[in-house]
Amino acid sequence: MTSSVRSSNYTCNEEAGANLQPGKVPKNSFGEQRLALNYRSADGSERVRHFDLLDLDAKTNAEELADSILLQELQAAELERSKGDSAEDKSTPPCLSSNSKASSSQDTFSALKQAIGKLQSKLREPVKKKFYLHKCYSSHILPLTNVCFDRSGDRCLTGSYDRTCHVISTNNAEVQHILTGHDNVVFSVGFNTPRCDKIVTGSFDGTAKIWSVSSGQCLSTLYGHTAEVVAAEFHPLHDQAVATACIDGKARIFDTESAQELQLLTQHGAEVITARYSRIGQLLLTGSFDHTAAIWDVRTKSCCHQLRGHTAELSNCVWNFGGTLIATGSLDRTARVWDMRRLDEELHLVSTHSDEVLDVGFDAAGKLLATCSSDCTARVWSLAPLEMLSLMAGHSDEVNKVCFSPSGCMLLTASADNTARLWLTETGQCSQVLSGHESEVFSCAYSYAGDAILTASKDNTCRVWR
Repeated sequence: MTSSVRSSNYTCNEEAGANLQPGKVPKNSFGEQRLALNYRSADGSERVRHFDLLDLDAKTNAEELADSILLQELQAAELERSKGDSAEDKSTPPCLSSNSKASSSQDTFSALKQAIGKLQSKLREPVKKKFYLHKCYSSHILPLTNVCFDRSGDRCLTGSYDRTCHVISTNNAEVQHILTGHDNVVFSVGFNTPRCDKIVTGSFDGTAKIWSVSSGQCLSTLYGHTAEVVAAEFHPLHDQAVATACIDGKARIFDTESAQELQLLTQHGAEVITARYSRIGQLLLTGSFDHTAAIWDVRTKSCCHQLRGHTAELSNCVWNFGGTLIATGSLDRTARVWDMRRLDEELHLVSTHSDEVLDVGFDAAGKLLATCSSDCTARVWSLAPLEMLSLMAGHSDEVNKVCFSPSGCMLLTASADNTARLWLTETGQCSQVLSGHESEVFSCAYSYAGDAILTASKDNTCRVWR
């Protein structure tokens, strides 16, 4: 969901959304609440500045927040001038010139206030508690591996053991493209969010491929790995780089246009199961069966730190939205939360699950953590301080996947009992059972707007619920 308010050459975009990811080798994504200030400078170049509003709620004073944002922009412009980066003041929006105070432009102030009000209105909307089956897709001839929505929710991707990836319209169930070319299982699928005009696939044939969404044509093939590629992700700020994780124990970063390898990451001593960029793309997080996660600086091409403490293979590792915390889940029955300011030991240890922890995920604000386990439960934890907020008990088999709704009010789980379930985050009460699959549900996801849900099963189908 994106709406905008315009004031002369100034645009205030208000955003809120969520992402998705897969089963046993998961990826994670989360929603965000933020303002994007989009303006054109005196030299004609377009500028965008983002302001994270992770603490925004329905009671926040919109006027005070709008004034604070204007002040921040003014201070940033003055800092640029002091460094000599803008000697002629070309980078400063007209409404934020050095001769005006932050609240002097009533038009800009009103636009900001209106955008904040829209976000608050969204937060006040009642939680949608019921979803109904919209479409069931059964175009693959072998079991699925991973699925995901695009930003709009109008398309989804499905990877499969049949060696193909399907691009499917979620509105009419039409298969728009069948991406063929891999010589083995297509395990990882993903869009270049937010543009979503390219696709990356990772395969057990040891390669990743870049595809055009509009034509379905393969744009490049990324070679170098010597075993199954189980994760592939575009750089978050541009689509010129892709990070891959492989069973050969290595992660790699490739140039998507030239298909050349840019970096080889070799710190791990066993299979690497995930590779995930931080929000601004300067750091890369990898998780491995060697019981550790590693943090890489992609600018210096070096390993910054290796997170040690788990005593068994990792099942997943994820960033919070702000990039200040990392969560790791492990088959040692624990999850751990790490603070980027102090990485020698974990900030929090979650050790109440009685079986393997299969997935972990943060909410949009990074204040809540969800975990799920082979013990058939999911749990939600408050992180300041660590305290279990709710227990989701009701599945009759292992819970493979957890996913917060964009607002964080609901938790979505996928289970080997052939169902997915919706739960109230604060109470742990089951709101709805999404049934109909005939085999294990290994993946689930909310659309960016939160108005649709995607479930994928080993029965060779995926379902969209609205």
